[in-house]
Amino acid sequence: MLRRLAIVSILLAALWNLSADAAMGAYEHERTDGGYYTLVDEEGKILTKTALPVYEGDEFITPDNRRFKVAKIEGDTCRCTLVGVEKMPEVRAEVHGSSGIVGLTPVIAKNRGTIGIYCTHSDESYIPSDGKESISGRGGVYQVGEALRDALKSQGVNAVLDKTSHNPHDVNAYSRSRRTATKLLKQGCVGLVDIHRDAVPADVYAARVNSQKVTRVKLVVGKQNPNMSSNLEFAKKIKAYMDEKCPGLSAGIFLGRGSYNQDLSPRSILVEVGAHTNSREDAQRGIEMFAQVLPDVFGVESAQDGDATPLVNVAAGGNQRSDWTAALLILLGAAVAYGAYIAINRKKTK
Repeated sequence: MLRRLAIVSILLAALWNLSADAAMGAYEHERTDGGYYTLVDEEGKILTKTALPVYEGDEFITPDNRRFKVAKIEGDTCRCTLVGVEKMPEVRAEVHGSSGIVGLTPVIAKNRGTIGIYCTHSDESYIPSDGKESISGRGGVYQVGEALRDALKSQGVNAVLDKTSHNPHDVNAYSRSRRTATKLLKQGCVGLVDIHRDAVPADVYAARVNSQKVTRVKLVVGKQNPNMSSNLEFAKKIKAYMDEKCPGLSAGIFLGRGSYNQDLSPRSILVEVGAHTNSREDAQRGIEMFAQVLPDVFGVESAQDGDATPLVNVAAGGNQRSDWTAALLILLGAAVAYGAYIAINRKKTK
């Protein structure tokens, strides 16, 4: 009798987990009918377009940092109200190339952690380059992932692309990619980047940045996870660095229902790199520019940092201290000790 109850309990728990995954998957599953949602402001001006499911209460931070909330959905049109202007994190001084005291450039302590990259929707592709929008097994989105990995490595940053396929592209894709994300974190990755492409008209993402034809990058934050506040702050930090280093590259931040496996790490982000209507080459150039901001955001050491010994592990959330500050403290301590020594010897000679 007890054995039967145990078996029934296990089956009920399994069914509960499956139903919970299916419910969450419905929030995370993109439209497959060829349509998309258009977010507009109170005056009807277009804010963005997305194939992600949109619900009342979802939010969007525009490239110019205005924050909107979806108030009403009428068919494929999502009418939004302005919440306010989002306060963005300050960008550290070294991005501006400023110098420290007595002409020394402060070197921020960094770690040698690895950035993990994976693709939940393994089939996603780019029609102009790949011939179709979906390629079973491994789509063009993996080549965009390779471009990100290689761009990071060219900066001397540890990066790994996990090419595990998570097909089919259905409501359980994030459940399958969760195993990949967990594996990357167990391997010591300090954070994760899940690469996707959207399914909207090409002009939503098409841009020219630094005289190069690229697709812009949209950040996506899941609201259904305990790390939501941390994930959003992380996304805002990424955007702040994008705006500083590559103005025009950001396509904003979408805050939607779902988890997107971001509950696994506060340093996890989903990125939409162009749409199926853009060329993969443009997406690759866009993600290569995006790679320029990640070393500073993740706090990982790059080739430009040389062999500087880390003072703190940024991934552990410690307070950063620059080398010149530490040197000044040492000099100050030495001066105090020398002053005390002189004072003591003067007393002895009297």
